[in-house]
Amino acid sequence: MKRRTFSIGGFFSLMIAIFLFVVLAQAGISMYFHIAGRLDAAKDRAETFQKTVSVLLRKQVEAAEEIIRTVASGKSPMQDAGGSVLVIALMDGKAVQLSIKGWLPNGLELPNDILTPEWTATDLLDAYGRNLLARVTKIGGLRVFAAISPDMRDFEELAGQTFLPIIFDSQGHILWLGGENIGSPLRDHLRARGFVAQKKVPNGKWTIYPSHQGSRVIMRQIPIAYDLSLSVIYPLKDLLVPAFFGALRQSSIALLSLMLIALFWFFWQRGVYASIASIASLADEMRTRLTEIGGKDVQAASEALSTLASRFSGMKPTFIREVDVFMQDLYSLFHVISRQQEEIAAFNEETEAMNQELEEANNQLLLRQSVWERTLDISRIFAGNEDILNGIRSTLSAIREDIGAFGVLVSAVEKDIFRLMASSGYDNNLSGFSVPNKGIVASQSIELRRPIWVPDVSKNPTARPVHPKVKCELLIPLFQAGEEEGVLEIAFDAVKPEDPFLIETLTPVAAYLGGLIHGEKMRREVKGSYGYLAEKLQFVTSIYHDETAAHISRIGEYCRLLAWAVGRDVTEQEDIALFARLHDIGKLKVPTEILSKPGPLTADEFDVIVNHPSWGAEIIGDASWLSMARNICMTHHEKWDGSGYPLGLKGDEIPWEGQVTALADIYDALRSYRTYKPPLTHERVVEIITKGDGRVRPEHFSPELLEAFRIVEERFPDIFLQHRDPDEVSQLVIPT
Repeated sequence: MKRRTFSIGGFFSLMIAIFLFVVLAQAGISMYFHIAGRLDAAKDRAETFQKTVSVLLRKQVEAAEEIIRTVASGKSPMQDAGGSVLVIALMDGKAVQLSIKGWLPNGLELPNDILTPEWTATDLLDAYGRNLLARVTKIGGLRVFAAISPDMRDFEELAGQTFLPIIFDSQGHILWLGGENIGSPLRDHLRARGFVAQKKVPNGKWTIYPSHQGSRVIMRQIPIAYDLSLSVIYPLKDLLVPAFFGALRQSSIALLSLMLIALFWFFWQRGVYASIASIASLADEMRTRLTEIGGKDVQAASEALSTLASRFSGMKPTFIREVDVFMQDLYSLFHVISRQQEEIAAFNEETEAMNQELEEANNQLLLRQSVWERTLDISRIFAGNEDILNGIRSTLSAIREDIGAFGVLVSAVEKDIFRLMASSGYDNNLSGFSVPNKGIVASQSIELRRPIWVPDVSKNPTARPVHPKVKCELLIPLFQAGEEEGVLEIAFDAVKPEDPFLIETLTPVAAYLGGLIHGEKMRREVKGSYGYLAEKLQFVTSIYHDETAAHISRIGEYCRLLAWAVGRDVTEQEDIALFARLHDIGKLKVPTEILSKPGPLTADEFDVIVNHPSWGAEIIGDASWLSMARNICMTHHEKWDGSGYPLGLKGDEIPWEGQVTALADIYDALRSYRTYKPPLTHERVVEIITKGDGRVRPEHFSPELLEAFRIVEERFPDIFLQHRDPDEVSQLVIPT
């Protein structure tokens, strides 16, 4: 029997094939167990996360349900309803009968898909664009529709950093995205797209699903509560790449070992051990040098490979042709790798430049987000608030802080001038101004109805900087309903080229500021109208009872002076000067015979008189911007020691405007002629108020108010003489 033989080439080919099979099988098994282990760990963490989220959501809903029951039953005022409960409404069929809290107008018909008896995620959104949980329940025999906004902040710490958790509703709309450090591009894709998937993923099973940009993810879906589900997403490459490279490392080591063994055996048998030793030495040197470089310095690695390639080309040829060819191939390989290293170096530079551009773009987007979010937060704070100027100032401060501007201001258009309304920055020494609105950049921006950027104000004669340090400015016109309202100025203390991104960022903010300015103008107009109404009511009051119109005018001026003395701002001084005139408007409901009675009042008559503060408050009404007028009517007969009427308030329970009006009213009553008493001198009245006379005592006034009165009392006689009727002049008899 002839012995079967193999060529050395065939033998080595067979050995290599077997070895490759073993290596690939080992690599596959390793990858499988690696992926299975990570998926099992993710499954356990996801189930724990799901249970925790379910508990937290149920606790939030239970707390919200208690608040809803309390508010709907009328046991608690609406302002105590809590931040998570956004909507509470009584229902009549599908229509909103009465909106207790939230933005649902009365009479609005709601779709059937949100009128469910169980808590369900709906298409209703909060101010941040998040879906609300809603249901219809019965409370005290009434059908109540409620919507709440789940607080997802507690879930961030539970999510971990190994997978991307997503909470979504039955339609696939995303309610919450966790895993801040996992799959950032995928997160951005999902957040922009707004839903998880159009097809349902089988609950509890890992499923490979196509994602964005041709990539794939592996997804597992678990129900939570309230028709919500949890998806746990792994970018598929995050599973495969580590497992592949782990197996590749093992395979590479095994293949390198096989090659070295084969070469050693071959050349040892052929007597070329010296050549093998040289190759081994060069290979070891290559490993050492590349290890020292560490793969970070691509240029150094390329130079090292080029040096080693030249070393290979300089080796003496052997008598074996294959060895010579092998060395030439190694030489060519090293040169190819060297060129690839150079290409990698160039690619890395391009990548680094791209990353810098992306970072700059991201920083700009974060700036825009910050400006808009802070403006939105400020608008929520001042929504429904009369303090519009503070809303404007807060917005300007937020803008200046976010963009690093030297100063930010808003000037309003009033006829032919620009008037400064509010500012921030400018070294805190920018004073008010009013300038003609002709021939300046600000007026040009309004005429062109677009922003104007002035890179260098020194080169633009129409740029009129409001501060000597201003070197560059951006002017954005402010409009409301097509009408010009003013200009937003962003000032920098250095020359800057035009920034289109900043202009785009601030344009929506400018629209918001235009609305605020319009609101302030309308508030002033309404206030002026009410001033006219107050004068007419003052006239009616003076006709009805024995207090003259002059007396009522003096009360306003006394109150203005006292408000200044106690440290109130200009707006409050103007308001009290107007509203204090209506302090006795409730006397319109008191019978004339009681008001005009010359002698002492009976107990029954006095019981009628003490009602006039309450009647005055009823006449004023409950409008929020008339709260000062209402407080004055209600409390101008209250006393600091609690001896006043109608409520018997004491100390700081009495609003400051009521305290001031009470002192002013007593002063003028003592100075004025009455059917039951003669007028008193200013000096005697000051003595009575500060020291007492039995009926009037210092304990009736706050110490702070008495001190303020002592400071400004010398100006009271001038007010008394400037505001008097002709009839009062004849009665101005000073008793001895």
